[in-house]
Amino acid sequence: MRVLLIHNPKAGDRKHGKKQLIWSLKRNGLQAFYQSIKEPDWEKALKKPVEVVIAAGGDGTVHKTAWKIMDSGIPLAILPLGTANNLARTLGFAESVDEILQSLHCGKSQPFDIGVTRKGSQADYFLEAVGGGLFADYFPIAKANEKEGASPEEQLKAHLSLLRKLALDYPARPWKMSIDGKDISGRYILWGAMNVRSAGPALHLAPKAKTDDGRLDFVAVREDERQDFIKHVDAHLAERKNHVALPMRKFRELKITSPPGAMHLDGEPWPSNKKNERPRGKVEITVKRAALLVWQSQRQHSRKNEKMMKFQISFSGRSAIT
Repeated sequence: MRVLLIHNPKAGDRKHGKKQLIWSLKRNGLQAFYQSIKEPDWEKALKKPVEVVIAAGGDGTVHKTAWKIMDSGIPLAILPLGTANNLARTLGFAESVDEILQSLHCGKSQPFDIGVTRKGSQADYFLEAVGGGLFADYFPIAKANEKEGASPEEQLKAHLSLLRKLALDYPARPWKMSIDGKDISGRYILWGAMNVRSAGPALHLAPKAKTDDGRLDFVAVREDERQDFIKHVDAHLAERKNHVALPMRKFRELKITSPPGAMHLDGEPWPSNKKNERPRGKVEITVKRAALLVWQSQRQHSRKNEKMMKFQISFSGRSAIT
Protein backbone atom coordinates (compact mmCIF):
# COMPACT_ATOMS: atom_id res chain seq x y z
CA MET A 1 0.00 0.00 0.00
CA ARG A 2 1.34 3.44 -0.96
CA VAL A 3 0.78 6.07 1.72
CA LEU A 4 1.72 9.71 2.23
CA LEU A 5 2.64 10.72 5.78
CA ILE A 6 1.92 14.39 6.59
CA HIS A 7 3.79 14.91 9.86
CA ASN A 8 4.07 17.67 12.44
CA PRO A 9 7.63 17.14 13.76
CA LYS A 10 6.85 19.25 16.84
CA ALA A 11 4.02 16.95 17.97
CA GLY A 12 4.43 13.90 20.18
CA ASP A 13 7.71 12.77 21.71
CA ARG A 14 11.01 11.27 20.50
CA LYS A 15 9.28 7.99 19.73
CA HIS A 16 7.30 9.74 17.01
CA GLY A 17 10.02 11.52 15.06
CA LYS A 18 10.49 11.28 11.30
CA LYS A 19 12.92 8.34 11.39
CA GLN A 20 10.84 6.35 13.87
CA LEU A 21 7.60 6.82 11.92
CA ILE A 22 9.18 5.96 8.55
CA TRP A 23 10.71 2.85 10.09
CA SER A 24 7.33 1.82 11.55
CA LEU A 25 5.62 2.33 8.18
CA LYS A 26 8.17 0.21 6.32
CA ARG A 27 8.12 -2.47 9.00
CA ASN A 28 4.39 -2.81 8.46
CA GLY A 29 4.86 -3.26 4.72
CA LEU A 30 3.74 0.23 3.70
CA GLN A 31 5.42 2.14 0.89
CA ALA A 32 5.66 5.58 2.42
CA PHE A 33 6.33 9.12 1.27
CA TYR A 34 7.17 11.65 3.99
CA GLN A 35 6.24 15.32 4.20
CA SER A 36 6.66 17.72 7.13
CA ILE A 37 3.68 20.05 7.47
CA LYS A 38 6.07 22.74 8.74
CA GLU A 39 7.78 23.08 5.35
CA PRO A 40 6.67 25.70 2.79
CA ASP A 41 4.37 24.37 0.05
CA TRP A 42 3.94 21.09 1.95
CA GLU A 43 0.62 20.50 0.18
CA LYS A 44 2.45 19.83 -3.11
CA ALA A 45 3.23 16.36 -1.73
CA LEU A 46 -0.48 15.54 -2.03
CA LYS A 47 -0.01 15.22 -5.79
CA LYS A 48 1.80 11.90 -5.27
CA PRO A 49 -0.26 8.84 -6.31
CA VAL A 50 -1.15 7.22 -2.99
CA GLU A 51 -3.99 5.14 -1.59
CA VAL A 52 -4.14 6.79 1.85
CA VAL A 53 -2.95 10.07 3.36
CA ILE A 54 -1.89 9.83 7.02
CA ALA A 55 -1.99 12.93 9.23
CA ALA A 56 0.45 12.53 12.13
CA GLY A 57 0.08 15.26 14.74
CA GLY A 58 -2.58 17.07 16.70
CA ASP A 59 -6.00 18.34 15.64
CA GLY A 60 -4.44 21.26 13.75
CA THR A 61 -2.41 18.94 11.52
CA VAL A 62 -5.48 16.80 10.87
CA HIS A 63 -7.56 19.85 9.94
CA LYS A 64 -5.00 21.29 7.51
CA THR A 65 -4.54 17.93 5.81
CA ALA A 66 -8.26 17.23 5.58
CA TRP A 67 -9.02 20.55 3.85
CA LYS A 68 -6.48 19.76 1.13
CA ILE A 69 -7.93 16.33 0.29
CA MET A 70 -11.62 17.17 0.73
CA ASP A 71 -13.66 16.00 -2.29
CA SER A 72 -10.54 14.28 -3.72
CA GLY A 73 -11.64 10.69 -3.07
CA ILE A 74 -8.38 9.99 -1.19
CA PRO A 75 -9.09 8.72 2.35
CA LEU A 76 -7.50 10.15 5.48
CA ALA A 77 -6.00 8.16 8.37
CA ILE A 78 -4.83 9.68 11.65
CA LEU A 79 -1.87 9.12 13.97
CA PRO A 80 -2.91 11.16 17.06
CA LEU A 81 0.17 12.89 18.52
CA GLY A 82 -1.46 16.00 19.98
CA THR A 83 -3.07 16.95 23.30
CA ALA A 84 -6.83 16.72 22.81
CA ASN A 85 -7.06 14.64 19.60
CA ASN A 86 -10.84 15.16 19.53
CA LEU A 87 -11.26 14.03 15.94
CA ALA A 88 -9.07 10.95 16.38
CA ARG A 89 -11.01 9.93 19.49
CA THR A 90 -14.32 10.16 17.65
CA LEU A 91 -13.08 8.15 14.66
CA GLY A 92 -11.59 5.34 16.72
CA PHE A 93 -7.89 6.17 16.26
CA ALA A 94 -7.23 5.58 19.94
CA GLU A 95 -4.66 2.78 19.74
CA SER A 96 -0.87 3.09 19.73
CA VAL A 97 0.90 4.30 16.59
CA ASP A 98 2.14 0.79 15.81
CA GLU A 99 -1.33 -0.72 16.26
CA ILE A 100 -2.87 1.83 13.92
CA LEU A 101 -0.21 1.26 11.27
CA GLN A 102 -0.56 -2.52 11.56
CA SER A 103 -4.28 -2.27 10.85
CA LEU A 104 -4.09 -0.05 7.74
CA HIS A 105 -3.92 -3.04 5.39
CA CYS A 106 -7.35 -4.32 6.40
CA GLY A 107 -9.12 -0.99 6.28
CA LYS A 108 -11.71 0.65 4.09
CA SER A 109 -12.90 4.19 3.50
CA GLN A 110 -15.87 5.61 5.41
CA PRO A 111 -17.81 8.79 4.54
CA PHE A 112 -17.33 11.81 6.80
CA ASP A 113 -19.62 14.86 6.83
CA ILE A 114 -18.17 18.36 6.90
CA GLY A 115 -19.76 21.31 8.69
CA VAL A 116 -20.21 24.55 6.75
CA THR A 117 -20.42 28.04 8.28
CA ARG A 118 -21.60 30.86 6.00
CA LYS A 119 -21.62 34.61 6.52
CA GLY A 120 -22.68 36.49 3.41
CA SER A 121 -20.62 35.17 0.50
CA GLN A 122 -17.97 33.70 2.83
CA ALA A 123 -18.08 29.93 3.52
CA ASP A 124 -15.74 28.15 5.95
CA TYR A 125 -15.62 24.44 6.79
CA PHE A 126 -15.18 22.62 10.09
CA LEU A 127 -14.47 19.04 11.11
CA GLU A 128 -15.20 19.27 14.83
CA ALA A 129 -17.34 22.19 15.92
CA VAL A 130 -18.29 25.82 15.55
CA GLY A 131 -19.67 27.79 18.44
CA GLY A 132 -19.92 30.94 20.46
CA GLY A 133 -19.48 32.20 24.00
CA LEU A 134 -17.11 30.65 26.52
CA PHE A 135 -15.14 28.39 24.16
CA ALA A 136 -14.48 31.24 21.72
CA ASP A 137 -12.70 33.18 24.49
CA TYR A 138 -11.13 30.11 26.11
CA PHE A 139 -9.16 28.86 23.07
CA PRO A 140 -6.78 31.82 22.61
CA ILE A 141 -6.10 32.00 26.37
CA ALA A 142 -5.38 28.25 26.51
CA LYS A 143 -2.92 28.45 23.62
CA ALA A 144 -1.13 31.43 25.15
CA ASN A 145 -0.68 29.54 28.44
CA GLU A 146 0.58 26.22 27.07
CA LYS A 147 3.80 25.09 28.78
CA GLU A 148 6.61 23.81 26.62
CA GLY A 149 7.74 20.33 27.60
CA ALA A 150 4.53 19.41 29.43
CA SER A 151 3.07 16.00 28.64
CA PRO A 152 -0.27 15.74 26.80
CA GLU A 153 -1.88 14.61 30.07
CA GLU A 154 -0.50 17.63 31.95
CA GLN A 155 -1.61 19.99 29.18
CA LEU A 156 -5.09 18.49 29.13
CA LYS A 157 -5.53 18.88 32.88
CA ALA A 158 -4.27 22.49 32.75
CA HIS A 159 -6.72 23.27 29.93
CA LEU A 160 -9.63 21.76 31.84
CA SER A 161 -8.70 23.75 34.96
CA LEU A 162 -8.56 26.95 32.91
CA LEU A 163 -11.94 26.25 31.34
CA ARG A 164 -13.46 25.63 34.76
CA LYS A 165 -12.04 28.90 36.10
CA LEU A 166 -13.42 30.90 33.18
CA ALA A 167 -16.83 29.20 33.46
CA LEU A 168 -17.37 30.37 37.05
CA ASP A 169 -18.33 33.91 36.09
CA TYR A 170 -18.44 33.96 32.30
CA PRO A 171 -21.37 36.18 31.24
CA ALA A 172 -24.41 34.75 29.50
CA ARG A 173 -25.27 36.67 26.32
CA PRO A 174 -28.50 36.93 24.30
CA TRP A 175 -28.17 34.81 21.15
CA LYS A 176 -30.97 35.00 18.58
CA MET A 177 -30.95 31.60 16.89
CA SER A 178 -33.17 29.02 15.21
CA ILE A 179 -32.70 25.31 14.51
CA ASP A 180 -34.44 23.87 11.46
CA GLY A 181 -36.89 26.77 11.61
CA LYS A 182 -37.59 26.56 15.37
CA ASP A 183 -36.61 29.53 17.52
CA ILE A 184 -34.19 28.66 20.34
CA SER A 185 -33.11 32.19 21.24
CA GLY A 186 -31.94 32.77 24.79
CA ARG A 187 -29.11 33.84 27.07
CA TYR A 188 -26.30 31.33 26.63
CA ILE A 189 -22.94 30.98 28.36
CA LEU A 190 -21.82 28.85 25.47
CA TRP A 191 -23.24 26.93 22.54
CA GLY A 192 -21.74 24.66 19.92
CA ALA A 193 -22.73 23.00 16.65
CA MET A 194 -20.79 19.75 16.91
CA ASN A 195 -19.80 17.19 14.31
CA VAL A 196 -17.85 15.03 16.79
CA ARG A 197 -18.41 13.98 20.39
CA SER A 198 -15.64 16.05 22.03
CA ALA A 199 -14.65 19.71 21.96
CA GLY A 200 -11.93 21.84 23.53
CA PRO A 201 -9.84 19.90 26.06
CA ALA A 202 -11.32 16.50 25.06
CA LEU A 203 -14.59 17.47 26.77
CA HIS A 204 -17.36 15.01 25.90
CA LEU A 205 -20.33 17.21 25.05
CA ALA A 206 -22.19 15.35 22.30
CA PRO A 207 -22.07 11.58 23.03
CA LYS A 208 -24.56 10.80 20.25
CA ALA A 209 -22.74 12.72 17.53
CA LYS A 210 -22.16 10.82 14.28
CA THR A 211 -19.96 11.99 11.44
CA ASP A 212 -21.96 10.35 8.65
CA ASP A 213 -25.65 11.02 9.44
CA GLY A 214 -26.04 14.35 7.65
CA ARG A 215 -26.72 16.20 10.91
CA LEU A 216 -24.88 18.19 13.56
CA ASP A 217 -25.47 18.24 17.33
CA PHE A 218 -26.43 21.49 19.06
CA VAL A 219 -25.13 21.67 22.63
CA ALA A 220 -25.61 24.72 24.84
CA VAL A 221 -25.34 25.98 28.42
CA ARG A 222 -27.74 28.63 29.75
CA GLU A 223 -27.21 30.69 32.89
CA ASP A 224 -29.26 28.28 35.04
CA GLU A 225 -27.17 25.35 33.72
CA ARG A 226 -23.79 26.83 34.69
CA GLN A 227 -23.30 24.51 37.66
CA ASP A 228 -24.18 21.48 35.55
CA PHE A 229 -21.43 22.46 33.11
CA ILE A 230 -18.91 22.99 35.92
CA LYS A 231 -19.78 19.57 37.33
CA HIS A 232 -19.28 18.13 33.86
CA VAL A 233 -15.77 19.65 33.71
CA ASP A 234 -15.07 18.43 37.27
CA ALA A 235 -15.92 14.88 36.21
CA HIS A 236 -13.30 15.10 33.46
CA LEU A 237 -10.72 16.53 35.84
CA ALA A 238 -11.37 13.64 38.23
CA GLU A 239 -11.29 11.19 35.28
CA ARG A 240 -14.71 9.86 36.19
CA LYS A 241 -16.58 7.92 33.53
CA ASN A 242 -20.02 9.24 34.47
CA HIS A 243 -20.61 12.81 33.32
CA VAL A 244 -23.40 15.30 33.90
CA ALA A 245 -25.78 15.32 30.94
CA LEU A 246 -26.05 18.54 28.95
CA PRO A 247 -29.01 19.42 26.71
CA MET A 248 -28.45 18.57 23.05
CA ARG A 249 -30.36 18.38 19.82
CA LYS A 250 -29.62 17.16 16.28
CA PHE A 251 -30.19 19.53 13.37
CA ARG A 252 -29.48 20.24 9.71
CA GLU A 253 -29.59 24.04 9.66
CA LEU A 254 -28.83 26.63 12.32
CA LYS A 255 -29.33 30.35 11.75
CA ILE A 256 -27.94 33.15 13.92
CA THR A 257 -29.02 36.79 13.76
CA SER A 258 -26.25 39.28 14.58
CA PRO A 259 -24.06 37.29 17.06
CA PRO A 260 -23.57 39.22 20.36
CA GLY A 261 -20.19 37.65 21.14
CA ALA A 262 -17.08 36.00 19.71
CA MET A 263 -17.25 32.74 17.76
CA HIS A 264 -14.78 29.94 17.07
CA LEU A 265 -14.40 27.37 14.32
CA ASP A 266 -12.44 24.19 15.13
CA GLY A 267 -10.69 25.97 18.00
CA GLU A 268 -9.69 29.07 16.02
CA PRO A 269 -11.24 32.57 16.20
CA TRP A 270 -13.90 33.06 13.54
CA PRO A 271 -14.02 34.91 11.20
CA SER A 272 -10.37 34.03 10.54
CA ASN A 273 -7.60 36.52 11.31
CA LYS A 274 -9.96 38.62 13.45
CA LYS A 275 -9.14 37.50 16.97
CA ASN A 276 -12.03 37.79 19.42
CA GLU A 277 -13.99 40.00 17.03
CA ARG A 278 -17.58 38.93 16.76
CA PRO A 279 -18.96 38.32 13.26
CA ARG A 280 -21.42 40.86 11.90
CA GLY A 281 -24.72 40.02 10.22
CA LYS A 282 -26.45 36.69 9.78
CA VAL A 283 -24.62 33.37 10.13
CA GLU A 284 -25.83 30.04 8.75
CA ILE A 285 -24.49 26.61 9.75
CA THR A 286 -25.23 23.51 7.65
CA VAL A 287 -23.72 20.14 6.67
CA LYS A 288 -21.92 18.99 3.53
CA ARG A 289 -22.49 15.25 3.39
CA ALA A 290 -19.63 12.79 2.78
CA ALA A 291 -17.22 15.55 1.71
CA LEU A 292 -14.30 13.62 3.20
CA LEU A 293 -13.32 9.95 3.29
CA VAL A 294 -11.70 8.44 6.40
CA TRP A 295 -9.70 5.21 6.33
CA GLN A 296 -10.59 2.83 9.14
CA SER A 297 -9.79 -0.76 9.94
CA GLN A 298 -12.53 -3.11 11.07
CA ARG A 299 -10.98 -3.09 14.53
CA GLN A 300 -11.07 0.72 14.72
CA HIS A 301 -14.67 0.76 13.47
CA SER A 302 -15.65 -1.70 16.21
CA ARG A 303 -13.80 0.31 18.86
CA LYS A 304 -15.53 3.51 17.74
CA ASN A 305 -18.97 1.92 18.06
CA GLU A 306 -18.08 0.41 21.43
CA LYS A 307 -16.88 3.77 22.79
CA MET A 308 -19.99 5.49 21.49
CA MET A 309 -22.15 3.01 23.37
CA LYS A 310 -20.18 3.65 26.57
CA PHE A 311 -20.48 7.43 26.16
CA GLN A 312 -24.22 7.21 25.65
CA ILE A 313 -24.65 4.99 28.70
CA SER A 314 -22.55 7.31 30.89
CA PHE A 315 -24.72 10.32 29.95
CA SER A 316 -28.12 10.19 31.62
CA GLY A 317 -30.84 12.80 32.04
CA ARG A 318 -31.75 15.52 29.55
CA SER A 319 -31.16 14.82 25.86
CA ALA A 320 -32.87 17.66 24.03
CA ILE A 321 -33.11 21.43 24.07
CA THR A 322 -36.60 22.88 24.23
